[in-house]
Amino acid sequence: MSDEGDTSRAWVNPNYAGATGASVARSVALGDDIRRKARSGLALGTFVIELPSSATLRALALAGFDFAVIDLEHSALGLTGLEAVIGAGHAAGLPILVRPWSTEDGLIGKILDMGANGIMAPRVDTLDGARAIVEQVRYGAGRGRGFAPLTRYDALKTPLASLNAATFLVLQIEGRNGIECAPEIATLPGVDALFVGPYDLALSLGVPPGSPRVHAAAARFAKSMPHDRLLGIYVDDPARSAGWAARRFTVQCVGFDGRMFATGARAVIAAARGAKQRRKRDT
Repeated sequence: MSDEGDTSRAWVNPNYAGATGASVARSVALGDDIRRKARSGLALGTFVIELPSSATLRALALAGFDFAVIDLEHSALGLTGLEAVIGAGHAAGLPILVRPWSTEDGLIGKILDMGANGIMAPRVDTLDGARAIVEQVRYGAGRGRGFAPLTRYDALKTPLASLNAATFLVLQIEGRNGIECAPEIATLPGVDALFVGPYDLALSLGVPPGSPRVHAAAARFAKSMPHDRLLGIYVDDPARSAGWAARRFTVQCVGFDGRMFATGARAVIAAARGAKQRRKRDT
């Protein structure tokens, strides 16, 4: 995708709503919050997989997460319900990334037009594949993202330039081939972060999840990356978050909605049963 002589992104929207569209403009631009927080030390997110609802997004925002990833790859949620879940996140001021089930041509642009602040693209393992994803996310000359002048974009004076700047693109490196190609992929303009998926990486390496070989591969990956490239990783144990951040993994997804709910539920049961046992001992 060549930018030479490309002036299209400077297009001024004739339907620009000005100050009346300020709240919508803010929700469209939330992806830049992730970029800013990651560059300042840590952008902390989580996956929404099993409990995709407005209540879940509101609870995550109130808990203090910096972003959420709506996971279409592993959840039962489809495109029909996606826009409402994205809107619930925005209503709570929470930036929303979406992980699609594939990177087939046209799907990513459709998700972004629903209001997603960015994409977490799964299973990226070639330079050509990464380039094709960038072309679906960024506007520009050649095979760039297709544009429709949707009413939500009336909140933006120069929507093409604003969306290019605000949309946050994460490429997931989840296999042996991806690790090998990552230094090349990292040089692509338009990519914000490379994100290690430790479970699929473990399967690719033929070792159990949590194996020291997976952690070692992630550490080598970080050392091979340019210093200006943001890195991300999925973290099971929040106590390990600071250690990964110290290794440059500042875009983190810690746990996911169903796991946090189950962990919290078990803690409530344990506390209640423990209190009952203590009461019996004391009487």
